[in-house]
Amino acid sequence: MFLKRTIIENPLWLHLPQQHASRCLLRQNRACSNVERWNANFSRLYARRMLELLAGSAAFYSLNNKGKTSADALLAEARNITKPSDWLSYHENQKDWTKEMMDSLGTSSISRWTMAFGRLVNLGLLASPLLVLAPLSFIPTPTLFSSSKNEEESRRRSHSIFQDLMWDYMLFAIDAAGPTFIKFVQWATTRQDLFSQEFCSHFGKLHDSTRGHSWNFTVDLLEKELGKDWKSLMQIEPEPVGSGCIAQVYKGILQESTPTMPKGSAIAIKVQHPNIWDKVCADFFILQHIANAFESIPFLNLDYLSVRDTVDQFAQAMLPQLDLVLEGKHLQRFSRNFADNPQVDFPIPVEELTTSKVLVETFCEGTPILKYGKDKDQKTKEELAMLGLNTTLTMIFLHDFVHGDLHPGNILVRRHPETGQLCMTMLDCGLVIEFGPEQHETVVKILGAFIRRQGRDAGQLMVDTTKVKTNNPVDIERFINGIERIIVEDAEQGNFVEHIGDYITDICYLACRNRVKLEAAFINCALSMEIMEGIASTLFPKIEVVSTAMPLVVKAEMMHRLPFSWSKYRTS
Repeated sequence: MFLKRTIIENPLWLHLPQQHASRCLLRQNRACSNVERWNANFSRLYARRMLELLAGSAAFYSLNNKGKTSADALLAEARNITKPSDWLSYHENQKDWTKEMMDSLGTSSISRWTMAFGRLVNLGLLASPLLVLAPLSFIPTPTLFSSSKNEEESRRRSHSIFQDLMWDYMLFAIDAAGPTFIKFVQWATTRQDLFSQEFCSHFGKLHDSTRGHSWNFTVDLLEKELGKDWKSLMQIEPEPVGSGCIAQVYKGILQESTPTMPKGSAIAIKVQHPNIWDKVCADFFILQHIANAFESIPFLNLDYLSVRDTVDQFAQAMLPQLDLVLEGKHLQRFSRNFADNPQVDFPIPVEELTTSKVLVETFCEGTPILKYGKDKDQKTKEELAMLGLNTTLTMIFLHDFVHGDLHPGNILVRRHPETGQLCMTMLDCGLVIEFGPEQHETVVKILGAFIRRQGRDAGQLMVDTTKVKTNNPVDIERFINGIERIIVEDAEQGNFVEHIGDYITDICYLACRNRVKLEAAFINCALSMEIMEGIASTLFPKIEVVSTAMPLVVKAEMMHRLPFSWSKYRTS
């Protein structure tokens, strides 16, 4: 431990170039500031600086992983860090899904509001029974069970019956409400530190299965999408193996060979539920106006939370999920990104049999991550938590292509039959988060500063990168001091990334109070990390994120050619 602290806090390779640079710069211009001197010589010192930081990264990574990864291997890997090739066509490939959503709702405000009103009536009818069930769940009625000998037991039984009835109906109502609400509740149940155990237990059923549709509808859709001879292409078991909020999944056998899969291969067939597009479009239309209403409330400063921007970004991520051709492309991109990692894989789509409403892919065996880790030893749980965390952080910092639907039901785990390694298969890749080169650089800067516990730098970056500036320097200073205080108070307990769910509320409060508009990119990225944090902490409550996150942050900063200081980072 002393050796690790000495290497991190007093790295010789950092002091030498700093002293050398200071002497050279002082001779060139004694009058300029430290920042000006650094900028004047940045290009000359950059290459040397990168090698020194790589050495520090390698030493840190090696120590924290007990020598399992050599410094030479990490250096060789870091030298080949390149920006994602998909960034070259990022702007050309962006589609305005919001416009397509508005067009599907109608060409006039009247038609759009008519559709939205119908959706609100439907949601209101679903919620109305709770007006009766909720009060009943708090009213003990032991007289209904007079046969019970013990009055306390009678009260407990009656209370439990009404509560269970309420929970069961809420589960039914959310399931019937559609994908938008199911996605939110699926995320909420991964946060057992924020929501009650009873809440997570009841609604956790949505991870495994949601309301499905009939076999007759599946047959009709397959005939429409693949032709009447679809049975000659594949054999499908009529009983679905699962049903998500977007589609129903069947197991089948491929009857004809394809370029990517031989005849007889086990396949999964995703068939989209009916009327999904109309429900989701109406939901986001309503959410956009609710967000506008909240942001316009005087004195609350809710517009600084970027609520509308966050809704728009969520719509841009959610609506493409309804096109299963895009999900197939996402699977291909994820597979390319993790081609060198044998512990992470994704289903392989069959492009020839995939349409916007039907997706055919390899059938993947495995056990949902939390079920797999439930009865395992602590070492397996820790390994599984670190694998999931490393995968998510790699998506965020290096790939800029993040699985946006990482609830436990979408992560299957198995042991590799030959190596015995834990392997993780990620399903349902329709919902992804992608920032693009500019916003990704912003995310790397901010989260990198948080991970290094540079609170003041993180606060200043959040102010500098916002599109809406405040003219009051007092508000800016209060916000920066507040971010710095969050980091300082957490220094004795852990690291920001390990408790990100606890701090999002504090950061949002600071933003509203001091009128600093948060970037939606930061909020969405933080929420993605929060989901995996919930899963990982369930498996391994004392998980330490720094040893995994820090090398990835360094690589991401190098990828963007950002100046940074390893020496400011501290670890315990």
